[in-house]
Amino acid sequence: MPDFNVIKIGCIVVILLVLLIAAVIITVKREKSKRKIRRMCDAEKIQLLNELAEPFGFCYVPCEDVFTSREDAWQRKQGYEALYDRAAVGAGMVFDALPIYFDYAGETWLIEFWKGQYGINTGGEVGVYHAGKVVPERYYRIAHFEAVEDQDMPFIQCRLDRRRKKVYFLQKRHWWLTGFGMGTFSRPSDLILVTTIRFQNECMAEAFFEGLKRAKGKIPGNKYRICRNEVYVRMDFCMKHKFCASVWRCMVQAWNCFCCFLYRLFTHPFIAAPDRLLFLYYQLPWCLKHAFRMRGWKHGK
Repeated sequence: MPDFNVIKIGCIVVILLVLLIAAVIITVKREKSKRKIRRMCDAEKIQLLNELAEPFGFCYVPCEDVFTSREDAWQRKQGYEALYDRAAVGAGMVFDALPIYFDYAGETWLIEFWKGQYGINTGGEVGVYHAGKVVPERYYRIAHFEAVEDQDMPFIQCRLDRRRKKVYFLQKRHWWLTGFGMGTFSRPSDLILVTTIRFQNECMAEAFFEGLKRAKGKIPGNKYRICRNEVYVRMDFCMKHKFCASVWRCMVQAWNCFCCFLYRLFTHPFIAAPDRLLFLYYQLPWCLKHAFRMRGWKHGK
């Protein structure tokens, strides 16, 4: 008869050997990746990082240590619908959104502001869209808006602060100016998004300003002002949500916090975003799309 104790001990030994071999392979692979990254110069890291980020519609800004959306990002063809915001929590994005609708030049325009947590990224966004026609207010939540063309892009100056410390400061003519700090966890209430938009003329600035006034239930009157063709908006407040939605957001945020912890633990001892992300890419390339869990990431290439 077989000695079951011997068989049991043999199975344990085999399992331990397999685990030991796996640990050795993982350790060797990690050290190899570390050496590979440390041999790269900053220019090589940024070039590779941008090559990895381009299919997702983003590029890396070294001076701010954040990722931002490209002008030719594939998301530009997708446009915008309010449904995108309502479905975002299911994709791990928990943010406050401030949509401002206004009519100008015979069509309805939308400029929207976002701040919050996007997977393992803390970020903010400012998007500029138009409908191509006048949309009645009752259809705002179901209307489709297209991203503005190059000639209609305003100059946007945007700063995101987290607990009174700067996350990024960006300024550019854009249709969708964004900034995402990877590996940082934040609640929307931790963030302040300050934006100045310079329009092509004072008439459009005044139309947008009137849109802000009509949104008084969403933004306090002392959070925005106008000076000629420039409008300043300070988003340092949070939106209210129903009980079920709040519980769902809390659950997703708990998962986001855990993922941020895993990301920082796994990419230790690196500190800089390029080093962390490249290390993740060399170790677990299939995790890359989850690292870029920003706006519209599910529809990426």
